[in-house]
Amino acid sequence: MINRGMVLFNIFEEPFGDIYPKGVWGRFRKSVSSKISRSVVALSSFIGETRFFACTGVFIDFDDTCLNILTSASLVRTCIGKSKIVGNLKIEVLLPNNRCEVGTLKHYSLHYNVALVSVKKCCASPPAVDLKHRSPMDLKCERINTKVVAVGWFVQSGTLMAANGKLIIGSGKLDCRILSYSTCKITKAGIGGPLVDLDGNFVGMNFHGLNYHCKRIGTPFLNREDLCGILEYFKTKNTKYPKIGGSKGVIVEDVDGQINKWPVPYSCWRDPSDLKKDRASYKHAVSTGGCPVRYSRSNGF
Repeated sequence: MINRGMVLFNIFEEPFGDIYPKGVWGRFRKSVSSKISRSVVALSSFIGETRFFACTGVFIDFDDTCLNILTSASLVRTCIGKSKIVGNLKIEVLLPNNRCEVGTLKHYSLHYNVALVSVKKCCASPPAVDLKHRSPMDLKCERINTKVVAVGWFVQSGTLMAANGKLIIGSGKLDCRILSYSTCKITKAGIGGPLVDLDGNFVGMNFHGLNYHCKRIGTPFLNREDLCGILEYFKTKNTKYPKIGGSKGVIVEDVDGQINKWPVPYSCWRDPSDLKKDRASYKHAVSTGGCPVRYSRSNGF
C-alpha cells in the first residue's frame, strides 16, 4: 500500500525538456525540426505482456533491405548480474506516424550498449540520419561549449521532446572510456535518442548518466565517429576504424567478464522531500570534495 504523497520516480514516462514544436524546437530551422520529428521513434520491449524496457531510437542508413533503427542495447539486455541478451523478447516500434510495428534485433554490442533494430519498410520511408556526414563541429580542435540538443520520445503519448545544452568535459559512473558529455538533462525516455547540433547534424547517441542533476558530470553520449566504427564492425567484423586526426579506434568485442556495465535507475516510490535532500547532499559533496566519481579531461574533445 503506497502512502499518500509518495511519488514514483525514474519511470519511462517521465518527460524532459520541451515538447515538439515549442521551446528549444524553435531554435532549429523549420525543415530541420521537421526532419528530426520524422526520424525519431520510440521502442518498447516486452516479456509476454509485461514491458521490460522503453527508450528512443533514430532511423539510420545501414543497408537497403529494411528500415534500421539505432538505439541502446538496454532495450534487450539483462538489468542485473551477467550481461546478456534477454530471451524471447518482443520489440514494438512506435513510428512517427503513430503506427506500431514489430521490431527485430539485428545487431548489438553489449560492451558499447548499442543495438540495431529493423522494421519492415513502409510505403513512405522516413528520413534516415546520415552518420557518415561530418559536421563543421568535427573540424574544430576545441568543441567544448558547442550548443547541442538531446531528443527523445515519450512512449506513452507519442510526444517528441528535446532538451538543449552544450558539450562539456565531464565524467560519470559508467565504465565505458570513450564517452563524451553534454549538459542536456534527459530522463530514461531519452536513452538511445540522438544528440544533434543546431543545424540538425548528428553528434551522438545519449545514455542515462545516473547523476544528471550534477552539471559537472553531465549526460553521457557515444559520439558519431565511434558509432560509425561500431556499425562498420556489425557489417564486416573489422575491429579497427578511422578517427578524426588520423588515429585509429579499436572495437572491444563482447567477451565474458570484460563487458562494460550500463546501469539504469530503477523505478521507485519516494517522498518528494527525500529526493530534495538527496540532491542537496550530493551537490554539497561535489562542491566540497569534487565529483565523487572519476573526473577525466580526455573524453574526445
